[in-house]
Amino acid sequence: MDYVLPYVDCDDPVWIEQYKSVMQTRNCIKNMDRSRFRPFGTLKYVFRSVAKNMPFIDRIVLIVSTKSQVPEWVNRDTVRIVPHDEFMPGTHRPCFNSSVIEGDMWRIDGLSECFVYGNDDFFALKPLELNDFFDGDKPRLKFSESDYHVRNIFHECCRNGMDMIADALDIQRTDPYTLLKPQHCMKGIRADHMKEVGRLCGHQIDRLATVMRHRRNVTGYIYHYYALYTSEYSDFVKDFQYAELTDEYDEVTKIIKKQQASMLCINDSGELSLGNYESACLTLTDSFERVFPEVSRYELS
Repeated sequence: MDYVLPYVDCDDPVWIEQYKSVMQTRNCIKNMDRSRFRPFGTLKYVFRSVAKNMPFIDRIVLIVSTKSQVPEWVNRDTVRIVPHDEFMPGTHRPCFNSSVIEGDMWRIDGLSECFVYGNDDFFALKPLELNDFFDGDKPRLKFSESDYHVRNIFHECCRNGMDMIADALDIQRTDPYTLLKPQHCMKGIRADHMKEVGRLCGHQIDRLATVMRHRRNVTGYIYHYYALYTSEYSDFVKDFQYAELTDEYDEVTKIIKKQQASMLCINDSGELSLGNYESACLTLTDSFERVFPEVSRYELS
């Protein structure tokens, strides 16, 4: 089984030049929002957490803009590298929009029939089982209701996917003032669900794609909405924790060291000041090193 995740290194010179070129082409004077991309040196601990606590995973699939993004320590015998040009149309590249990258994932060939999808800020802190993500071949999902009266661009992109897949399946749309959101942690996905979403909605998704995030986009949640509307899912019951990274990051390190949740998402929403960034990096990597000191098979020894 594959573990699939996208990764961005905003210190990569190739990536930086592409970003600058896109901004100039768009006549856009915009400083890069590093909170959307800035690295914390924790990718290897994502790998180690998967190796130690998710033994049913056979391979990691790392999605990157170009191969220059791949850290030197990655073991390419156990990690499949998927650059954007392997699956994203040329009209979508270069891309700095995670919604579009996820929306194009149905075009990736060769994934395991069932796989676990995560982000580069998701960590498995405790032992997990295949049944935590799949009930037989049904992905386990937990949808929470959100008041759509109060929304941001991301919420609108989620709602776009909800409505698009409902229309494609000829199912009545849900209450226009309620947004259903799947759990923000590792999630199981069936490859055939993705392919069917591509067959039903691929042209629409393409038409709404933009280089930078826009309120008209569709997020990767559309694959989970397909499972929801076709009743091809079971309830997700495992515990997870979502933590915002702020200047009070000691609370996050406590969760790591004490392994207070089975799964942890550390979100960098920009609340961590630049002055505390380097200290936070060191503290986070030290905390993870205490929990995951062994080099994994996804790393070169």
